[in-house]
Amino acid sequence: MYWLSLRLDCQSSPDFLFVKSGDYIVIKEEESIRSSLSKKTESYWFGKVISCIGGARDPKAWTLFQVMNIDSGEITIINADRVEMILKTSNL
Repeated sequence: MYWLSLRLDCQSSPDFLFVKSGDYIVIKEEESIRSSLSKKTESYWFGKVISCIGGARDPKAWTLFQVMNIDSGEITIINADRVEMILKTSNL
């Protein structure tokens, strides 16, 4: 049992599980949006979460986020797994 508890302790929860409205987050750019001629580098952008959308099975488990791009002001909906990290949490 010791090795099982050690293994569970080493696994960290994904950041998107802790995102809430008002948070500033880092978002990984989708591969299909990037140019096919560009190098295989990671591309990121910063956004502010407007709202969190739950899944059909568990409405409290976020699957989508409505996010505002802080550089352009564009509002879009992203999949939760594109969240790389939380930069600043909201005080709500």
